[in-house]
Amino acid sequence: MTNEPEWRDANPATEDLPNKGRTVILFIAGGIAIGVLTFIGMRVRPLGLFVGVAAFFAGISILLRRRKAIFKTGVVITVTGFLMLLTHPRFGIAASFAGYFLIVGAIGLVVLGLFKAIKLSWDLGQRS
Repeated sequence: MTNEPEWRDANPATEDLPNKGRTVILFIAGGIAIGVLTFIGMRVRPLGLFVGVAAFFAGISILLRRRKAIFKTGVVITVTGFLMLLTHPRFGIAASFAGYFLIVGAIGLVVLGLFKAIKLSWDLGQRS
């Protein structure tokens, strides 16, 4: 059905726009989610421990599927879960560094998502 002429995109340069838009949303939403979960997890210890374990094992299960399209997502989720587990005070000085890396990573994802959104809008302006 998508090979029919009336369903094709008139401008072939814009065929990958849905993927670029999805990437922008994933970066921004992922950064906000990691930031909120880190903040809540550091304040409410049992919830943070549960979320860390769940994220770690969810990331491992994604990595075990060995699908190339979701490999980066699996790595980010696994590392996030591992760092959330390290934010608990049993790990001493590693707890402060883990929280720092989670917050920096969350801010980095949001900034990268905004950068990609600006680049996408710039490219759209160039094409029209």
